[in-house]
Amino acid sequence: MKATRKALLCAGLALTALGAGGNAMADSVWSSAITKWDGDCSGSQRDWWDDMCMAWRHEMDDRGFVPVWQNFSLVRVSKYTDPSIAAWGIDNSRLDGQDAGLICTHGSVDSVGWAGSMHTKDQGECKLNVNQMKLGKASGGRLRFFHMSSCQSMQWDKRQAWYGVANGGVHVIAGFHGLMYIGSQYVDEYEDLAADGTASKGVGKAWVDNMHHVDHWYNSYKTICPVSLGFGNTAARSADVLNERYASKWSDTAASWVTARYISGCDPSTGGGALPN
Repeated sequence: MKATRKALLCAGLALTALGAGGNAMADSVWSSAITKWDGDCSGSQRDWWDDMCMAWRHEMDDRGFVPVWQNFSLVRVSKYTDPSIAAWGIDNSRLDGQDAGLICTHGSVDSVGWAGSMHTKDQGECKLNVNQMKLGKASGGRLRFFHMSSCQSMQWDKRQAWYGVANGGVHVIAGFHGLMYIGSQYVDEYEDLAADGTASKGVGKAWVDNMHHVDHWYNSYKTICPVSLGFGNTAARSADVLNERYASKWSDTAASWVTARYISGCDPSTGGGALPN
């Protein structure tokens, strides 16, 4: 059966208009990964996660982006928290100081939305929460694309939690409804994400196309349901921004509308019900 890619339009909150102006810095990408939680935060060991993150980063490097990475004990909540939300947040010079970012870590759902596991306790916290983040130029950063290789990072009934993050001006946010999985068989698709999102299709579409898997008896995959959100000042813009590639540098707009791209009816093996048809 052929999977159907769906886009769902929603009128978002009336978010702040984004600031204008260019950035003379070289195009760069950020990645963070944890494989072993041997600091003062807890988590189950996942040996292939840094390989998955690294495959994306290396391919982006090969395609002309400057790679920046901070892994393992360097994965701390302050590097992903916006200073407009918490004074100790330094994301504008870390994750939000680049054009695109990928984080590879355990995730779960809390009362707000996604909670990502950190390696080392920072400001007394071992979890990064959605309500600590604001990404993009309007909040003092520059990130246009944010990806999460993390379970339940785009849980369908919690997707509106990302609207506040988009108030910072980020164009596309991508994650997973339900659980995702880690292993050698998933490494190549992160390289493919970088290649496709640079050369052949928009990042939002490349995420869904490359990360989706269906559980069959003849392969080692689980059913995995990726979701990407595009933000814009009109319904048309929020849908069209899913076609933006890593190097396109589309202009910023207010994030008044959101379009979700996903596989129609995708039902993850664990961690969530079926997505809408």
